[in-house]
Amino acid sequence: MSSKTIKDNKRKYREEASAGIILSVIAAGIIPLIMRTYTYDSHLSDYQWFSTDGTVVDIFLAAKSFVIIAVGILMAIVLIYKAANYDKLPKSRLFIVMAAYGAMVLISGLASKWKGFAFGGSYEMFESVLVVLCYLMFAYYTCAVTENRTTLLAFLKWTGIFVLVLMLIGVFQGFGADLFATRFGKVLFSGPSYWSNLDSLVIRMPKGTSYSTLYNPNFFSLYLGLILPLSVASFFAIKKRTARILSAALAACSVILLFTDISITGVMCLVISGIITLLVVLSRKRKLFIAACSALAAVILVGIILSLTVSPVKSLVQRMLTADPTPLTAGTLKDIETNKNDVTLDMKDGSKCRIVFSFDNSGQLNVTAEGDDGSKYDCQWDGSAVQINDGDENLASVVPKNTEDGTPYVAINTSGREFWFIQTEEGYRYITGAGKVVKLNNHIRTAGLFPEDFFSNRGIIWNRTIPLLGRHILIGSGSNTFLMDYPQDNYIMKDLLIESETTSVDVKPHNLFLQQWVENGLLALIFYLVVVIGYMVQAAGLIRKNDIKEPLVIISIGIFSGICAHTAAGIANDSNVCTSPVMWILLGLGFAVNNLIRKAQKS
Repeated sequence: MSSKTIKDNKRKYREEASAGIILSVIAAGIIPLIMRTYTYDSHLSDYQWFSTDGTVVDIFLAAKSFVIIAVGILMAIVLIYKAANYDKLPKSRLFIVMAAYGAMVLISGLASKWKGFAFGGSYEMFESVLVVLCYLMFAYYTCAVTENRTTLLAFLKWTGIFVLVLMLIGVFQGFGADLFATRFGKVLFSGPSYWSNLDSLVIRMPKGTSYSTLYNPNFFSLYLGLILPLSVASFFAIKKRTARILSAALAACSVILLFTDISITGVMCLVISGIITLLVVLSRKRKLFIAACSALAAVILVGIILSLTVSPVKSLVQRMLTADPTPLTAGTLKDIETNKNDVTLDMKDGSKCRIVFSFDNSGQLNVTAEGDDGSKYDCQWDGSAVQINDGDENLASVVPKNTEDGTPYVAINTSGREFWFIQTEEGYRYITGAGKVVKLNNHIRTAGLFPEDFFSNRGIIWNRTIPLLGRHILIGSGSNTFLMDYPQDNYIMKDLLIESETTSVDVKPHNLFLQQWVENGLLALIFYLVVVIGYMVQAAGLIRKNDIKEPLVIISIGIFSGICAHTAAGIANDSNVCTSPVMWILLGLGFAVNNLIRKAQKS
């Protein structure tokens, strides 16, 4: 047999990477890198809690969402082509559940009161119904095209290169060298219309903050949770020197970013993921598994005891789980009421201060104040404001002001914050940061399950999200519509929580599971959890039964650990167009690797 014939036979039987994996590489590697200026009308200016100017410039999210939809459509076309040519597409009960989840997302969008937001995307989100359906396509498509090890390795190689670029941008930002603060960086993500005025493009991030192209530093918790375990697994599974260098670089960047980003959530989710993964591996031997579980239970018990009894440890845990003190948590003011005849300050100690102000014909400010029992507070003009005192304690100061057209109003300063009020024919009213005159809403429901400053002030959002859940048992409000369903008119709370910002908009609940429930319904959340947990159970079973020295099994461990970390990080973070494409691609890759392991078992 000639050497040419031998080479032809080797080429014939050699595995080749599927060209279709390019779309998965784009979804997981390139989409998170995309940044582009996009000016649009938010259609929120008519709402009292939003600015009078609804025009918004987006840099991080809109362009990603557009490409997600485009790639999802291309993936669907490829799958249709494969099916038309009688190629076998993967089948699984979990894929049926995934389809059911997609159906509930679509139904919730169609039934939404805010269909424009649900299908078109909305302010600071752009994770529409179409985007979520494309996530599901990402997972299924990746599973369908990853038919051999060569395709798997090609995906890991090319995606890893793009991920390294994203991480290096974040690492440099963490050390104070932000590419997007330079003129060159601004040209990269802006359209030609901005090039003559690049100074107007300012990404408001504190120096030394790692956000890369992911928009929000918190999103690194989700991203690193997915990337770090797979990077470590790839280092041990792939023997090629270049692959190991790439994996080591990714792992090193991930660790650096955990510190520069100061991501407590990222560390916690990786620890939880590591423990779960270790228990799965140790469960291969019953005695080791029992010993590990016993040791873990002992550590948790000791940790709880120390957290409750030892002051330094207790203080450390409290600092980790709560936010820095704000007027919301440390001040004396609880809320403010705007009534027909007065503005009432509700204090945390249960007392009230009813303030009545008016202006005479000469523009002179007159102020009186009394308590619930009718007792009068001392009101003294000091030359610039009326000081309201209760004995030696200053409760508030009332400062006279005028609008541009000369209409008088007052600023009431209390608990380190300034609030604006005006007298109208309907009674006293609050002036928002956007200059809109409103009656304060003092009947916002709150669950009261969490301290307001719990998990960096997430407690206050969770408390006001939980009451929304009851009306979304079957269907949700629609993807991207949390900001419409959530009570945005809690101005006083927001001002006490966020410095000098009364027009802050809560676009997400900072919890993936609450987000799924509110926007897509409880049924959709259950389907989502069945798919994710179903994958974990499937992967854990294969890890337990197979040799953990096998490269495919090592990669499976990395993906399994990453999905666990992402799920744990979801407790404090939401689904988003920056990181969710990576999660769904890796989920599909995880299913594909499980299939490859099964094939190897049969051969």
